[in-house]
Amino acid sequence: MNVNVSYRQMESSPALRDYAVRKLERIVGKYVRGSADASIVMTAEPFGHVADFKISIKNTTVKSKAQSHDMYSSIDLALEKIEKQLRRHKDRSRDHYNSNGDARAFNMGVLAPVGGSPTTIGDDNEVDGEFEEDFERYPAPDDELPEEIDGQEVVMEAGDSDDRAMVLRNREYQAEPMTLENAVVKLQSMDEQEFFVFNNVETDRLSIVYRRNDDNIGLIETG
Repeated sequence: MNVNVSYRQMESSPALRDYAVRKLERIVGKYVRGSADASIVMTAEPFGHVADFKISIKNTTVKSKAQSHDMYSSIDLALEKIEKQLRRHKDRSRDHYNSNGDARAFNMGVLAPVGGSPTTIGDDNEVDGEFEEDFERYPAPDDELPEEIDGQEVVMEAGDSDDRAMVLRNREYQAEPMTLENAVVKLQSMDEQEFFVFNNVETDRLSIVYRRNDDNIGLIETG
């Protein structure tokens, strides 16, 4: 998270800065996924000490200002308001995304390249970092697929060649029900995610929205 701290009518204080930034990062980390920008303005007024916070998260801006006899207390009071706002925002987002409809199961797997050498997966079934992040973004089912599914061979048609692709990992996950618009918002709220799988409540189809190189959003719909 990018945090800009400034001081008005008072000298800069590394101790106050560290205190405010540390508490802010802890609170934001509880409710926000992806990047966030924040500004903190500390002002020493004749009538007290004022802590002013502003946090920008995608299309949402959260603000809070508090005043007390002590800057540390002002920081605490302002951050209490910030946390309440972020909690409400997260609750509204969750209710908004989970529209009427049922979740649908889908599989995500890792395949060795056809005609190439597979990347080794350790005994603990670790996958490479990029794909592991994709797995973490979907809720795992209570029961994993049988172990014998991992390691199966899939024949890939490639002219007259006899190339085969090895399934290194194959797990079942749940696609939550939501509208297309909500799925796009969900994808945009996660900076590092390239795609998002969901069950379109308007069509009852398993669908995928993904980032295109031209900065638009692509859509894949199953039949």
